[in-house]
Amino acid sequence: MIRVTAKVVQNIFEVKVGTQVWTARPVIHGTHPIGRRLQALFSTVYTTHTLEAPEKVESTVSYHAKKDEIWIQVGEEKWRTRSSLFGPVTFSYGDNDYTIVEKLIGRFIILRAGQPVTQGEIGFRTITMKEYPPELERFLTHLAVGYLIRTLAWPA
Repeated sequence: MIRVTAKVVQNIFEVKVGTQVWTARPVIHGTHPIGRRLQALFSTVYTTHTLEAPEKVESTVSYHAKKDEIWIQVGEEKWRTRSSLFGPVTFSYGDNDYTIVEKLIGRFIILRAGQPVTQGEIGFRTITMKEYPPELERFLTHLAVGYLIRTLAWPA
């Protein structure tokens, strides 16, 4: 199971991937304490870190509101979701194309060639995914972080 929870007061995301715990921290610049705090509150770019190597950046996940896209970078590899005005969100990973079908009630399903791969739920400051292929776990974890950034960045 993948579960990402926003810890708003601490300005981090707690990421649980099976038995592992990661953190995602906002990317902020500058030295002024108030400016740094404001940047952290409104950041749409996060770096993920594992507990085994907390100073090493595992990935960078960002949300770009103008295009409604999530960008994921792990090392030299990069992926991004594609949105259309009235269609579902799509992305390519490996040699496959995926589609994310979202419901207004906060649930979504990820399809590969029309077949369900995983389903999830977006709650208040959380996102959860269950029952997915093990080879997709790491990518889906980064996608979940991106979806939580997207959820928090959308205007209320």
